[in-house]
Amino acid sequence: MITFEKEGKVFSYRVVGVAFYNNRILVHRNIIDDFWSLPGGRCEFLEISKDTLLREIKEEIGVDVNIVRPLYFVENFFNFNEKDYHEISIFYLMEFPPDSKFVFENDTFYGKELDLTFKWVDISQLEELRLYPLFLRKSLKDIKPYPEHIINRDD
Repeated sequence: MITFEKEGKVFSYRVVGVAFYNNRILVHRNIIDDFWSLPGGRCEFLEISKDTLLREIKEEIGVDVNIVRPLYFVENFFNFNEKDYHEISIFYLMEFPPDSKFVFENDTFYGKELDLTFKWVDISQLEELRLYPLFLRKSLKDIKPYPEHIINRDD
């Protein structure tokens, strides 16, 4: 995975999936965390970003998704576990196949990696949800028909 650490600072390259279903959006979190994020993962060297997302969702949920289009190109700056992060992320709109009953029939479910909890959250509740990066709480309610470049600082 493309992550570098130097002098207490971390750089990473992450690819993220945005999935909607019945006016809800899919979020996930590690069982030890107290916040939510969108599913995805770190890109491997020489891996195309779309392939990263396909691989990560398959590993985490066991489903082959369809990638629709890029939504955001994000420069994300935040502090986590007492380290400053500089993360470059590509967010893609993705769709689950119509026969993904396990995904659609459960408001909350565990992924194939049992340390991950997935949850469908009503879009109207995003601003109250502890969701990171922060810009998502508002931007997911008004997705543009073109990709956006976002600079986000979660201070």
